[in-house]
Amino acid sequence: MKNIKYIIAIFVLAGLSACRKNLLDVQPTTLLTKDQIYGSPAGVTAYFASLYKDMPIEDYSFCNGRFGQFPGDGHQYTANWSDEAFNSNNAGINEENWGNLYKAIRNVNTFIQEIATVTNVDAPTKKRYSAEAHFVRAYYYFGLVKYYGGVPILTEPPTDPNALLKQPRNKEEEVWDLIKNDLEQAAADLPETSDYGRANKYAALALESRAMLHAGSIGKFGTVQLGGVVGVSPAKATEYLTAAYNAAKTIITDGKYSLFNKYPTDLSKNFQYLFYECKPGDSNTEAIFCKGYDYAATQRTHSQDLMVLPDYIRSPIGYDNRLEPTLDLVEKFESKTSTAGANEPLNIGTPASYVHYPTLSGPFENKDPRLMGTVVVTGTSFRGATITGQRGVIYNNKEYNGNQVLQYFDVSTQSFTLTPTNVVGTGNSNSNSLTFWLKKWTDPVTDRNLLYDYSSRTSWLDLRYGEVLLNYAEASFELGKDPSEALGAVNQLRVRAGVASLTSISREKIRHERMVELSFENRTFWDYIRWRTLTTEFNIRQEYGLDIYYDVNAKDYVFKKVPVGGGKTYQARNYYSQIPGGERSLNTALIDNPGY
Repeated sequence: MKNIKYIIAIFVLAGLSACRKNLLDVQPTTLLTKDQIYGSPAGVTAYFASLYKDMPIEDYSFCNGRFGQFPGDGHQYTANWSDEAFNSNNAGINEENWGNLYKAIRNVNTFIQEIATVTNVDAPTKKRYSAEAHFVRAYYYFGLVKYYGGVPILTEPPTDPNALLKQPRNKEEEVWDLIKNDLEQAAADLPETSDYGRANKYAALALESRAMLHAGSIGKFGTVQLGGVVGVSPAKATEYLTAAYNAAKTIITDGKYSLFNKYPTDLSKNFQYLFYECKPGDSNTEAIFCKGYDYAATQRTHSQDLMVLPDYIRSPIGYDNRLEPTLDLVEKFESKTSTAGANEPLNIGTPASYVHYPTLSGPFENKDPRLMGTVVVTGTSFRGATITGQRGVIYNNKEYNGNQVLQYFDVSTQSFTLTPTNVVGTGNSNSNSLTFWLKKWTDPVTDRNLLYDYSSRTSWLDLRYGEVLLNYAEASFELGKDPSEALGAVNQLRVRAGVASLTSISREKIRHERMVELSFENRTFWDYIRWRTLTTEFNIRQEYGLDIYYDVNAKDYVFKKVPVGGGKTYQARNYYSQIPGGERSLNTALIDNPGY
């Protein structure tokens, strides 16, 4: 291609320093020539800012099936697609993502081609730039293949602007092979360290461990359809699982990263702050690759805090109580002394024989500390306030349900009132069955009165050492290697968390550990997809909440597990998304996925 006219920062020419140490300092915008782009490191950095901006990272701003969006009702995140959050909806990707990702692929392909031909950049630098571009391209194709299966592969700038209108879908294995090759080239040629927000050797290896584990799992548990356009053969599964294993093992043995353990005397805070202290300048030994949201540097922020704050401490502009965790998620967290590696229901009894607790937080106090690093549990302190959810009271063995927050109960009239009495009738943040709030990913420092739409600046920790350990454990187990490898990797996470170590390992225990450790990191839904358990886990799946009552006579609390919402079902066709109708009408060579 003779000219490059892509999204680049125009102020590069006005004096970007060539010695910048943070990709976040570069704002991608508009049209520069090839010579201007490659004439200085600042020009290349600006180009990369655009490439990274287009990566399909499912972070705070991925909602409603689109990237870079404001979550209008706060209930359309990836976690809503699984059993992690209430107000769940089935997965759905917006059709515009296909075209946006292919536009990004054209941009990165142009860069890879052009950087090889310029004369004003030395060979080692060109090699590093090319490796970084291959990392980005692998991320683009990973974003396509996990939704659609096989897609048309473009690895060079098309000479025909209408190339995609004639090209059929490649086989899914061919897309995974491209991702694998791109990431292995990137890992071989990238340095071990990099500026914040840019890939290094270990970012490439971490992404390879994630992507190849996904591909290998499909080969092991899925089926091949449409002549290979979707699905992975069992023969390739071993190859991909081995690649995942080797990539993760290299990160582990090289020893450049370790589990975050800055607050060892408060293990819940330690887990919470792992996801907060990953901003530019923070010392986070676990963070391999982050997406920054510092407005001064990126002109990019998000609205996570606005959405998830409990009602009692909500922002002045409202919202709140979004992305509320389910009881299903809470019961995945074991007690501290458990060695079962499995879900652990709350010890609350039944309405016929309740277990009574002196405090609202009683049933949760001996749970895995990661629970209170992930979830705001009713009756616990968060951002300087005690957050409560309470449905009502029990008086003389009869339930009385409130109908709004901050009500009191009048024993003499056996009714609720807003006038204070000596019996608190409902919670300050919920008076229904939704009695948990999201703590993970929130900003624990900024004054809530300053939290408006697009005011949150917490970085997204996309690739971390904890996930690498879990990828290693799973790949090792599925390849039939020494069980001590998987057991040791999982137990590193449990020791850091303050939970008893497992004494044996199994597929079920590894999967359970992922559900706990990686909850609300937008991995759980994709785990169900690649394990091919989505249809069995969600077959009129009922989610549960917790009704909490104050027992006026006993002067303590009881808890009742209750269904919330209707059942949720996924069909076999949902393992892949439908090829966008607009694309199929333009390109008749695109066959649709099975079941659509």
